[in-house]
Amino acid sequence: MQMVYTNKIETFFLNVILRISFVGVAVITFADFLFRSARETDNTTHVIDIALLVCVAAALILNHYKKHKAAVIATTAFPLLALFYSCIYIPNSDSAMIAILTIGFIVSVLLDGLSKKLMHIYIGIGLAIVFYFQLKSPSLFEKIDVNESITSFIIFVIVYFIITYSASALKEKYDAINLELMYKNQELEEKGKAIEQRNSELIESENRMNEINAHLEQIVEERTNNVKNKNAYLIKYAFANAHHVRGPLARILGLLQLAKLEQPVDYQFILDKIADQADEIDEVLKTINKELEEGQDIFF
Repeated sequence: MQMVYTNKIETFFLNVILRISFVGVAVITFADFLFRSARETDNTTHVIDIALLVCVAAALILNHYKKHKAAVIATTAFPLLALFYSCIYIPNSDSAMIAILTIGFIVSVLLDGLSKKLMHIYIGIGLAIVFYFQLKSPSLFEKIDVNESITSFIIFVIVYFIITYSASALKEKYDAINLELMYKNQELEEKGKAIEQRNSELIESENRMNEINAHLEQIVEERTNNVKNKNAYLIKYAFANAHHVRGPLARILGLLQLAKLEQPVDYQFILDKIADQADEIDEVLKTINKELEEGQDIFF
């Protein structure tokens, strides 16, 4: 799994390691200049101290510019050379071996992929060289014989493997969980966006339905008013029919009834009167139709 320095825990851990390393190396460098200069003519220690301080300072600068892997390599590669040198040329090298274990742990936690493999191979080659010198001169390293050197080296390799493998396994598990959480967060964000979009669509649909309902209410109201107006006109028409048409029609019926009773019948008189009443009915009906068509009140 490819590790990317986007997690706060890796960035925090690297910042702490670099700051502590810079302070520690600065203190050691100052102590070496203060206490060793007067009694030692070999300046190798001072050169190593200054080089280590420069490496850690360079790593801090690289980390500041987000070059995290370069910062890890800068703060571990050269210090390992110094530690290997100490293990070979300094008789009591227990502290140097412990420092190598610490660097192996840092490499396992803060590096990944090819860079981590190359750094472990680099450490393995350095340890093999140290072991070669210890086998060549075991007494120089306060070992009784070759067997003790082999035993010490095997123990150190096992401890180094346990520490680095455990750190790598835990880091891979952490990265897997973190990646799974990232995917789940992305999935939740996508679902949230989908829900938000769905809500927007529902709100838009609701707005459209409200517009349609308002339009329908307006249409219903207009048609209701139209029906009411027509009903009013029908009522007025019925009223006009009852009062203005019924009168002439009743007179016509009266004339017909008079013709049946009167002898002899004056047909010309009756027909003239019927014609007059028929004309009156026709005028009334024309007036009613005209006023209904024009939407005017029926008024006589």
